Amino acid sequence: MPELLAAVERQRLVDEWANGVELSGYPGVSALIERGRRVPAIRPALRCGAATLTYGELFELMTHATAAERCEASVDGAVRLLADIAAAANSGATLTLSMPTGAYGSTVGLRADALAAAVDDRRAVTADCRAGHVDPAQGTSNIRLLATAWACADTAVELLAAIADGATLVAATEAQRRDPAALADLIAETGATHVVAEAAVLARFADTAAVALPTVRRWDVTGNHCPAILPGLLRELAPGSVAGFAYTAPGYAGVVARGPLDGNGRVRPIPGARVLVLDAELRPVAPGRYGRVYLGGAALAAEIDGGTALFVADPFIPGARLCHAGMSGRWTADGWLTFAPGEIVAEHEATGSNLGVNATIFPEIAA
Repeated sequence: MPELLAAVERQRLVDEWANGVELSGYPGVSALIERGRRVPAIRPALRCGAATLTYGELFELMTHATAAERCEASVDGAVRLLADIAAAANSGATLTLSMPTGAYGSTVGLRADALAAAVDDRRAVTADCRAGHVDPAQGTSNIRLLATAWACADTAVELLAAIADGATLVAATEAQRRDPAALADLIAETGATHVVAEAAVLARFADTAAVALPTVRRWDVTGNHCPAILPGLLRELAPGSVAGFAYTAPGYAGVVARGPLDGNGRVRPIPGARVLVLDAELRPVAPGRYGRVYLGGAALAAEIDGGTALFVADPFIPGARLCHAGMSGRWTADGWLTFAPGEIVAEHEATGSNLGVNATIFPEIAA
């Protein structure tokens, strides 16, 4: 039996620490797409591999795009994804996104308001680092390079945020993601100002010859843990750049929690997000002790492969839902969330009974 928590500590765990600041008004999905339609037609919109599209070409192709059965890591796939987003927003239907991997999180359902909330956060983060001259038609100093695995929900957020801001979105191919030299060449060639990549991908730069990437103003590093070498490495690659650490999960659109890139992997919920660390009976776990990580809030998925067993009623907010993140984590004494080493979900059964929790940390769950 866990020790009883004091009332003040319990309040921190289920409210003060668990919740990001309350969201204010933000544009809906249809309004975000309309912003993109007003961008000069000749401005570059998308690039993946050798294929590129201007804003004019993007919206012309989107008009004739057929529904995508699966998300594809390509310019054509991005066009169909944007068309599906627009159709779901216009009809009020849940947007169902699927990847052909069969892995946990390969199919997720998002409501338009959840996607819009995630995009609002993404746009706010990139706005902090915009600078430099922008040609009204041809050029933009807002070039975002996505070097993460092509995950439907996260890609939808990045795509819609870039379009709404009139930015150019460059998607690295799988080969470029795996080859640090090729990725560095892509960043340099495109003049990327914002780079979104997994911590493990960026850490590979340590194994390459020294390169200079002076155009990068912000690194958004995703993952559950941050290699200690990474903060200094990114500063060497792009002096004057800033970097942040972000946690994403299949059950939530976009980023759930952010923190400094200081090698500690510590994060706090972003605006509108809710993160709880609970025991097997959905009770809050004291700081310093590991528990199951649950997610809720504005950008929570409506559904996810693995079935309804992954969702539970929020025991502290009537009518709210939580999704099990498939991770175990703990709160520090000063309200930062950190994750247990090696805690990832290997597989999920439809019942949700196999959640991949380490037996040495949570023996009663692994049993």
